[in-house]
Amino acid sequence: MNREKHNLLAYITQVSFAMDDTVLFLDTHPCDKDALCYYNKLKKERKEAVNEYTQKYGPLSKYDVPDSCYWEWVKDPWPWE
Repeated sequence: MNREKHNLLAYITQVSFAMDDTVLFLDTHPCDKDALCYYNKLKKERKEAVNEYTQKYGPLSKYDVPDSCYWEWVKDPWPWE
């Protein structure tokens, strides 16, 4: 796996973890506006990173497949390949 692809996938994993952690905090602090803003910031960053990854290397999941090539996505290497 090339370095850029690896770094982007690692970043997506880190942002996803931070989002999950923030959701747990928001479960017990639902009125914390700073935490909600932070969650929305992470959500935007993750979406941008997933879009970049999808454009460069193909979709990470079935939810990231463009409508125009839904069944062709299996032709590309899988994320762990």
